[in-house]
Amino acid sequence: MNKLSTLAFGNKPSQALNMKPEVKKYLNAIQFLQDVYQFHKENDPQFSYDVWAKELGLNDKSYVRILVLGKRPLNPKILAIFAENLNLPPVEKEYFINLVHYTQSKTQAHKELFGKKLVQILKTELDQLEIESHFDFLSNPLLPRLQVLLSFTDLEQSPKNLAWLLSCFTDEVIAALEKLESLQLIRKEGLRYVTLKKSFKVADNFGDIGMNAFYMNSLDEAKKALLLPKEVRRVKSLFLPLTAQEFTEFLSNMQNFVNEQLFKFNPDKYKGRRLYQVHMNIIPVANEEMGGISKDD
Repeated sequence: MNKLSTLAFGNKPSQALNMKPEVKKYLNAIQFLQDVYQFHKENDPQFSYDVWAKELGLNDKSYVRILVLGKRPLNPKILAIFAENLNLPPVEKEYFINLVHYTQSKTQAHKELFGKKLVQILKTELDQLEIESHFDFLSNPLLPRLQVLLSFTDLEQSPKNLAWLLSCFTDEVIAALEKLESLQLIRKEGLRYVTLKKSFKVADNFGDIGMNAFYMNSLDEAKKALLLPKEVRRVKSLFLPLTAQEFTEFLSNMQNFVNEQLFKFNPDKYKGRRLYQVHMNIIPVANEEMGGISKDD
């Protein structure tokens, strides 16, 4: 379980260009380079493709423009020049190089290879709090939701406001805050509660009573949510015939997807947002074909 919240980890990040683009928020190298150009242009009207070409040690501004617009791929030599010019820290430089390869991949296998490298770089930097008191934390659905809300720096943290946001009673919020403090997951600093880390995770221990209680409560709420308007909820269902190896591959892909969302949606501010809970379940609905068995047997 993780906090799913916004960085802009997509083809078109929704970030103001008065802020320097952060490469690890992108899954498209061309979009990143275009936003870098726009950022410099907005902060220095004299900046141009001609200026950038000279910085890169290239004589042809048209060639730089074509590269930034994605009309020609970045070859290894040009990629190295851009990587140095962007003046990125080592980890971000590594991410940028892999991002270019990912963006320019011509085969699905090639794209998956570099996609996994991108996710691995992000995963190693994700600072999460390991929740150890599984049952105490998970048996009450209010606790993980409150833990997430308290991580936003702009949120008004009065029990009354938190109760309104979570559609519960003020007394329930007060009790939940006390519980989170006793579990040492939050602490009081002045008039505000502070989470020890921005994101958290709970080990997926099959058979754990707290984990089972959490998922049972969540599934019950998901059924009730079917009555909500489609503007605020979605339900998707797939039927996939999988071998044991393909099942393992699917689980890996699902984990990679989760990791991507953690970095795409992980903001500090809550204003204008609404907290969603996402469930992903994969369950068998038919037996494996063993051969020699007919429907008349």
